[in-house]
Amino acid sequence: MSFHTAMSSAFPQPAPGSAPSPGPMTVEADRLKRVLGLSRLSFHDINHPIAITDVPLEEDMKTAGAGAQQVVVDNFSFAPAMAVVAAGSTVTWTNRDDVPHNVVSTDRKFKSPVLDTDGQFSHTFDAPGTYKYFCSIHPRMTGQVVVG
Repeated sequence: MSFHTAMSSAFPQPAPGSAPSPGPMTVEADRLKRVLGLSRLSFHDINHPIAITDVPLEEDMKTAGAGAQQVVVDNFSFAPAMAVVAAGSTVTWTNRDDVPHNVVSTDRKFKSPVLDTDGQFSHTFDAPGTYKYFCSIHPRMTGQVVVG
């Protein structure tokens, strides 16, 4: 799947095709969906160059099965930034970024090792509450798990 960015009118742009460029950015379809925050893509047979619809990621949370939640670490962020789970649920973080990250609870309730690309860390949340966390390597990366 090729992904083309739209030209912005906020800054002067060279004429299409005249700027040095490696061409369109090619991104694997599954990764593109994660980067854009889409859970499903649907093709609509209409006379338009592109038609993309998305289902909120919360819908996937409901269908993923009780007791499980996935958080993807990519592009220096956690997605979803706020995971809502029931008590007793396990949250698994997967690093899809090209650089190492970790997951550290601000109240020191859990801490992952450094996760290389495709590395995973899981933690089970038994008690209700809000659990804030961050990447200690990149402290601006933050997230939270809300346990109901």
